[in-house]
Amino acid sequence: MKNLILLCIISIFACSCRSLYYGYLPGTNYKLLKPITELDLQGRTFNIEFKDNRGSSNRITCSEHTLNRKTELEGELGMRYFRESIITMIQNSNGKVSGDAADKLTIELEALSFRLTGAGFIVAHGFVQFKVSSPYLQESYCADMTDHDQDAPLKWYSLVTRKTGTRLIVSGSMRRTAENFVRDLAELSAARL
Repeated sequence: MKNLILLCIISIFACSCRSLYYGYLPGTNYKLLKPITELDLQGRTFNIEFKDNRGSSNRITCSEHTLNRKTELEGELGMRYFRESIITMIQNSNGKVSGDAADKLTIELEALSFRLTGAGFIVAHGFVQFKVSSPYLQESYCADMTDHDQDAPLKWYSLVTRKTGTRLIVSGSMRRTAENFVRDLAELSAARL
């Protein structure tokens, strides 16, 4: 009986070690940056300038919660994650990004953070807000995803560490806003052809 219990514990530990790596950037084992709905940019190429416009703001327009500005997402890591997420979503939607393209877009990151709320019953929040400016698209995209949302990559009952949970919920929130942006881009690109 002791051997069976020990074997079960070792099996659970071995299986769980493989799935504990959830990095932010594309290319990890957890494929978060593929659009949920089929989006087609029809091979269009976009010239995108990314700007970090987070400043010291601790609020976003679509949430009543204040942002935690002392996370691992502050600074260059957050900006690199944001940039790679947008580019990956465009590429996964049959689009390309090049500095030589005629279609110019400016994308300003305004917020990227996470927060755990509640006492006893913890709710994970992922916050993303960015603004897109171009001659044909002027829009702001915002999300406050929680682990109770239907499209969240984890649920309130998921057994994950705090670090993994916050990374997953931010990644899900980023996927949602990036997909909304690419959907608008696809509709406008189709209308302009």
